[in-house]
Amino acid sequence: MTSTKVQYFEKIETTQHQNFVQNQGHCVLCRNVLELKHISQKDMNLIKEEAYCIECDVKTRAKFYTLN
Repeated sequence: MTSTKVQYFEKIETTQHQNFVQNQGHCVLCRNVLELKHISQKDMNLIKEEAYCIECDVKTRAKFYTLN
């Protein structure tokens, strides 16, 4: 697949939904696409997701997910 467009499974037909997806996936400073990094912490049964902009060198969010 050579397309650079991200495929979403959520309903993003409304302007409100489209704006939310745009804001979550892009840097608030320069509007570049955010890079996602996933770090496994197996001893604590966690996955840490970090979103950051490689242009601005800014981490925009870090979220932890619990493994079952």
